[in-house]
Amino acid sequence: MTGRDDGDGDPRDEAEGAGAEARVRLPDESPFAAVAPTRPRQVDLARAGLLLTVVEALNVLVGFASTVYFAWALGASALGVFFLFDAVLNTVTTVTDFGLRDAVEKRISEGEAGDATLTAAVCLKLALLAPFVLLAYPLHPYVDAYVGAPLTLPLVAGVLVYEFGVLTLHVLRAELRVEETALLSFARLAVYVLVAVALVQFDYGVRALVYAFVASYAVLLAVGALRVSTGVARPGRAQFRSLVRYAKYNGVSALGGYVYNSMDLLVVGYFLTPAFVAAYELAWRVTAMLLLVANVVSNTVFAQLSAWHARDELDRVRATLADAVTASLVLVIPAFVGIALLSRELLGVLFGPAFTVAAAAFVVLAGEKLVTAVNVVLDAGVRAFDRPQAGAYATVGSATLNVALNVVLVPRYGLLGAASATAAAVCLHGVVLAVALSRLTPLAVDARDIGWCVGAALGMGGVIALARAFVDAGTLGGLAALVALGGVVYLALVLASARLRAKARGVVASLA
Repeated sequence: MTGRDDGDGDPRDEAEGAGAEARVRLPDESPFAAVAPTRPRQVDLARAGLLLTVVEALNVLVGFASTVYFAWALGASALGVFFLFDAVLNTVTTVTDFGLRDAVEKRISEGEAGDATLTAAVCLKLALLAPFVLLAYPLHPYVDAYVGAPLTLPLVAGVLVYEFGVLTLHVLRAELRVEETALLSFARLAVYVLVAVALVQFDYGVRALVYAFVASYAVLLAVGALRVSTGVARPGRAQFRSLVRYAKYNGVSALGGYVYNSMDLLVVGYFLTPAFVAAYELAWRVTAMLLLVANVVSNTVFAQLSAWHARDELDRVRATLADAVTASLVLVIPAFVGIALLSRELLGVLFGPAFTVAAAAFVVLAGEKLVTAVNVVLDAGVRAFDRPQAGAYATVGSATLNVALNVVLVPRYGLLGAASATAAAVCLHGVVLAVALSRLTPLAVDARDIGWCVGAALGMGGVIALARAFVDAGTLGGLAALVALGGVVYLALVLASARLRAKARGVVASLA
């Protein structure tokens, strides 16, 4: 339910990152003797991607079920308080990280001195966190008043465990041990759900979700720190400069992600009631689930693309980017069609009538995810080419547009205005990223496969529209039947393509 997981992982060898060369000194050799390097470690992208998708699907199912439960158990107003707490925490963690996590992943994956790089990152992160910790107490009356409950102290604890817990996931990805991070993220979600459900039973109200959030990231930090193979070493100026050089641009890009995820919610919270906050955030989080495959693809390929770029294997980079775009859209295309047909029923039946006020915004947010699914792949590409400034430029323009449109549209159009502001900004962001990446490498998409998926989704939509004449979508059983029918029809139509069947067989074969 928290929607804040980073996702996948993989333990670490002493050879640091892709492209690192393990050198062995034999007993009778001079220390300057030449030794052949081992083959650089490499991610099996198909295998890792499918395994991550399975685990992330479990994450989505558990997270979605818990969201439904908490919506009914706590109600819209209490849930809105937690969502505002989460939005404030997201604001703080975005500023206090400012691109460092991605910088660590990038530099270690390139084969830089991993121990010194990680130590430098921890030092920088502590320096960025210190002002927040020192200012939290004097500012707590304002924070508590905005959120709607006295939650500043758990906010401080949440920021600390979140920042360092998620950092361990980025280090594991940099070590090209991608699958492990998904397992760690699922364990964190399981802890969150179990603790929250238990505390709800003891009438902790919204504090149940807050305390569970903090506990789950504390577990992630403890287990992640044990799994990371990169150690600590005294960093030099080179490590600090390298991290700052990358992070200063990547941090701006991360700020854009924050703007998309939280700025509209913060504006809604300022102009409207917590009940509207809860309805909008639930619509957002349901559509965010549509990015399951896109996020897995991005997290799986980034470190490998970075390693290939460092070795000047650009043909492999281009081919992988094209396949990644197709994979990222496979789930989002049919989901958009389904939400366009069933938005009110999905919100009302699953979460309650109070949440149907976000029905129109729900459709717009689902459409926005079509663009976001491509954007996450483009962003991974520009970062792998060591051009985080491209993402920064895209972010500055799109984030500025998003903030301006939110302030103008939310007071007049409510939740639909917030969703429209985000959609417009995401489109601008995608255009800038595409132009920037096309200057680094020729871009191509598999129009035939994507077109087939679009046709399959439209066919699915036609079947659902006809079935609604015989099935009541306003009941849980009827809604479930329509969703299941749509899924079966879409899968059958997709697999009717010989090309897509062959790709699916290839992915499954990679697991053998």
